Amino acid sequence: MNDVIIVGGGPGGLLFGYLLQQNDIKYLILEKESIGNSFRKMRPNMVLLSPAIPGTDWTSLTLKQPIWAISGVSKPYPTRDDFVCYLERFAVDNALVVREHTPVNSVQREEGSFKVVCGDGAYHSKYVVLATGFYAKPKYPGIPGIEGNPYVTHYANFFGCMAYQGKKVLIVGGGNSAAEIAIELSGVCEVTLKTRGPLRFFSVTDDLGHIRGLSESVLKELIRFNIINHVMDGDIRGFDGGTVTFASGKMQHFDKIILATGFLPDFPPLKDMEIKCGDNGVPLITRAGESVSAEGVFFGGSLAMFHSRCRFIHGFRNEAEKIMWEIFDRL
Repeated sequence: MNDVIIVGGGPGGLLFGYLLQQNDIKYLILEKESIGNSFRKMRPNMVLLSPAIPGTDWTSLTLKQPIWAISGVSKPYPTRDDFVCYLERFAVDNALVVREHTPVNSVQREEGSFKVVCGDGAYHSKYVVLATGFYAKPKYPGIPGIEGNPYVTHYANFFGCMAYQGKKVLIVGGGNSAAEIAIELSGVCEVTLKTRGPLRFFSVTDDLGHIRGLSESVLKELIRFNIINHVMDGDIRGFDGGTVTFASGKMQHFDKIILATGFLPDFPPLKDMEIKCGDNGVPLITRAGESVSAEGVFFGGSLAMFHSRCRFIHGFRNEAEKIMWEIFDRL
């Protein structure tokens, strides 16, 4: 019997395991693939958007073990590879109890505890923390003609630009990922960036989810020089192969359509328990990070959305202790 089972071996799960360990709470982290799995699937050499330098560190799990102190890490913005190595080192240095390649099939309530069923057997705990991340499952908009369409791909599957050489490419979305892909492809193919309305930039809105960093200035210039064609045309009506019908009724053919439409959380099945979520798919939680509908089930990392900055590590790392102390007080 563990005190806590944590589902997910990304930054949120590792940080929570570290805090539990520091307070002598028996725990086990279950990761379906490898530590930092979501980051491993991102584009090679991708640069993170959160800085990591002394005084402005939004990326490290703890400021006692900062990523920027590791030799060779890119500054001020680490790469994806830097961050995956950091997560592995954090787990090893702290001897965190992690079972990799252990997908969770179900979580069910037993009398006074939980049973977490995996392929290699069942694990038991008094509490469960779901830290599977907000960016676990590609989000596809409900547009007619999207399902099974070979012309359409999600940006989660985009790893480079050589396959798009000389093609006509439509990118759907107006966030940082859409901006980054549009900039990367702009030198090798004909790029159209489709948004519902005007592009939103961090320098104007102060919203970290809007386009920021180098992408902001470069994208503005590429659009101004007509290297990237920016189209504002409401919601797309439908796809017919590579032919897109826009809200205005205009139809245009593309060789490839990339959806930069975000992600959704992906929990393991919870038997006989309901996890109430908001419109954006984020679980509804109490002030202590507990599900409002499933007692004893807590959320960690970017799933514990106390405020909008919890989408980022520097936001949820400041809230993780709150959840840990709530569990500590109940044990």
